Amino acid sequence: MIDGKPRSVSILMPVLLRGGTEIQTLYLARALVAAGYGVSVCCYYQADPAVIAEFQAVGTRVDLLVPDRPVASVGGVELAKVGWLLWRYLWRIRPDIVHVQYLAPGLVPILAARAAGIPTVLATVHQPGEPYGPMARLSLRLAAALSTAFFCVSRSVEQSWFGDSALFDPSSVGKRRHFTLYDCVDVEQFAQGADQADTQAIREELGLAGHPVVGIVGRLRREKGHAALLEALSLVVRSVPDVTLVVVGDGQERAHLEERARGLGLDGHIVWLGARRPEELPALYAVMDVVAIPSLFEGFGLVAVEAMAAARPVVAFAVYGLAEVIEHGLTGYLVEPGKVGALAAALVDVLLRQDEAARMGSTGRQTVRDKFSYERYSEQIAAAYRLLARDREKIN
Repeated sequence: MIDGKPRSVSILMPVLLRGGTEIQTLYLARALVAAGYGVSVCCYYQADPAVIAEFQAVGTRVDLLVPDRPVASVGGVELAKVGWLLWRYLWRIRPDIVHVQYLAPGLVPILAARAAGIPTVLATVHQPGEPYGPMARLSLRLAAALSTAFFCVSRSVEQSWFGDSALFDPSSVGKRRHFTLYDCVDVEQFAQGADQADTQAIREELGLAGHPVVGIVGRLRREKGHAALLEALSLVVRSVPDVTLVVVGDGQERAHLEERARGLGLDGHIVWLGARRPEELPALYAVMDVVAIPSLFEGFGLVAVEAMAAARPVVAFAVYGLAEVIEHGLTGYLVEPGKVGALAAALVDVLLRQDEAARMGSTGRQTVRDKFSYERYSEQIAAAYRLLARDREKIN
């Protein structure tokens, strides 16, 4: 507590691996440190040492609560144990504010924070509600009722869980308990990284010289839609015979996807790059003529925002947050979810109209600066904390 104002924050989340939620949590931690808060991150399942180091580099303490193990392996008894460990941890460090990244089992840390007497409990949910069952909705509604405020990363996510939505507005604090607060990206990191990249050298190194390039970035998981993109690519090659797909990311679906690509006769049209470090991404976006995002669901659409910041046009299925991030016809194309033919046609359109693609890229970068920049996000989260944080002494 400094001058009677809450100043310590504990961010609780189950995993610190390489993913969109961790990236956004890093932006959150960075913004809070810059605003003068003492920030700790408590991870209560799995953690990647490289990701831990990134949090420490922005001035955040990282505490690992339980031995490293997969979330899926934890049953009811062990959930109770995790809840007890979280309660004991919070009782010991006594933060003024707890911010829960609401990933399964999201209700447990909120219950622990309330049991520990934390005066301000905030939470953020990153995925829409439709893919989950009624018990998940009930659990989240209970979590929201127990929270001081509950944030969603897009209006569609908020709508899916609560039935209505509103962008965060300081004037609405006290009138509603849940808000949309868009995720963000460090625009200049991606803009400068892409603009300064030696694209010719990178293309030659990857065997892309002279080839139109479609890119996709993300974990190789079913919901990211790689299978649909492979089907679309088999149609794209009919109009753009020398097209190459660059796949950035790795995951459990890789062997299946490689087999499917062979079955579609796409072996000579795909470069599988595997997982890459975050600092490599701006230059990789720079060699892509268009970025495809065929996700089955996407709470926000971080890859879309990164690609737009790098001045790349994007083609995506119009699902959830992607439909809010991408402006159809201005920064890329939105197509009906699951329509492989429409996805292929949109990709061909961008590849064959380079001037239009450049215009979309330029518009996309400005859109990110206006709506999804780290600077904008940090101002909003600082305002939210000022208005929502409660003085423990006044409550007690």
